[in-house]
Amino acid sequence: MPERMGVAEKYRERIVGGDPLRVVLWLAAPLVVAQLVHVSYNLVDALWLSRLYEGALAVPRQVWPTLMLFYVIAMSLSSANLAMISQYVGAERYGEASRTASKLFTLNLALALAVGSAYLILRPYIFSHITTVPPELYDDVVEYSGIMVFDVAFAYLGMAFTTVLQAVGDTRTPTYVSVAGALLNMVLDPIMIFGWFGFPAMGVKGAALATVLSRALVAAVAVKMFVGGFRGIRLSIVKPDRPWILRSVRIALPLAALQMSNSLAFMAQLRLVNMFGKVVATAYSIGFTVIDIADAAMWGFSQSTAIVVGQLIGAQLFGKARKSALLTSLFVGAVTGVSAVLVYLFRYPIASVFTASPEILEEAARFVEYFGLTVPFFAVFFVGFAVGRGSGHTYVPSAIAFARLWGLRVGLGYLLALGLGMGPLGIWLAMAVSNVGGGVLSLAWVALGNWARPVVEVGPARPVTVAAAPPSPRCEKREVDEVSGGS
Repeated sequence: MPERMGVAEKYRERIVGGDPLRVVLWLAAPLVVAQLVHVSYNLVDALWLSRLYEGALAVPRQVWPTLMLFYVIAMSLSSANLAMISQYVGAERYGEASRTASKLFTLNLALALAVGSAYLILRPYIFSHITTVPPELYDDVVEYSGIMVFDVAFAYLGMAFTTVLQAVGDTRTPTYVSVAGALLNMVLDPIMIFGWFGFPAMGVKGAALATVLSRALVAAVAVKMFVGGFRGIRLSIVKPDRPWILRSVRIALPLAALQMSNSLAFMAQLRLVNMFGKVVATAYSIGFTVIDIADAAMWGFSQSTAIVVGQLIGAQLFGKARKSALLTSLFVGAVTGVSAVLVYLFRYPIASVFTASPEILEEAARFVEYFGLTVPFFAVFFVGFAVGRGSGHTYVPSAIAFARLWGLRVGLGYLLALGLGMGPLGIWLAMAVSNVGGGVLSLAWVALGNWARPVVEVGPARPVTVAAAPPSPRCEKREVDEVSGGS
């Protein structure tokens, strides 16, 4: 008899037995809402910072690529364990899913302090010697990053929480908590930046503190929920065993190498951008803030694709897993394409909200003009990478991502911008080419690659209950209420 975990089993039946695209849409809906809230926060955050001085909104964009380097272990372990937990759930091995989740949570807890301390020590060297932050921004970047050290520690716990629930199929609970954190961040931002209601005016440090407090909320909720038991999963401090470590490392290693490479590539690109001074660095930050509007949907769909692919492979429905991945790739590319066209058409009025400088505005609009219309290809690439995470077969998408970033975005960017003397335009063109190349290769791998096979022991195939029709709105409301009562 398979081990039972009631709520997880209900999610599993709906995911494995439902129409592939409709299931992806159902799982993605709350994640897309959460991402839209985060995009709204980023826009508001950039707007407040732009009121401090011209270029202040570039400070977070200078820091985030360096943070990515220190998130690598948590991100790669989370991806590896999402594949394992979702495939165990698909195979109805719920006890193994819970034990795997406990090992992930324990390890992330141990790593949080060590990684945060490393970032605290190394960040001044990174900003002065690697990304070469413009002198006008350097002091604020160092102060902002000093507070974001705490974000590294809280993020390790938050990623474990999100991974476990999403692997089960519960995308709503992490969304509720994430949205609550983003809204808290949005409220705290102006209070701490400008010193409203008697608080001291902290400038860019206030924006960092608001972010850290919101992340602390997610981490605190994660600990409280899982210690008491949630969605059939009760986590405990469990010493990670050798087989779990070896399997996690095997799946996570290419992801860790890629994510570390990604962070270094973004820092190399940031260094190239910074060579052209504060105007281009600020335009780069504004451009990405605008592009975030166009690609908001893809983050939610990539997460839901990984969940569905993992559980379908665990249930040994390999053809259905491949169909789901292909349909989602095409759907997300189309949706993102519509958003990209709208952002392109309104690039000047949107970018003008963040700067009064005609020079910065023109460069930011040019960034969106060349880079924005290729965002659908990036969305397709991102969904393909999610297929690798859900299936546990990460080497090919990692290789595509490496070639996309280092060969096209960084290598071609330096060649065009410096070697051929095209300046910032060469950077934007290289970024556009990298999106197109990555999207085409990723779609080819999803359609033709040998990824539809499990990475855990799934046992003999079990009959699946097929969902004949979607639940009624009343049933959907009851399920949401159940989740809310159970973030």
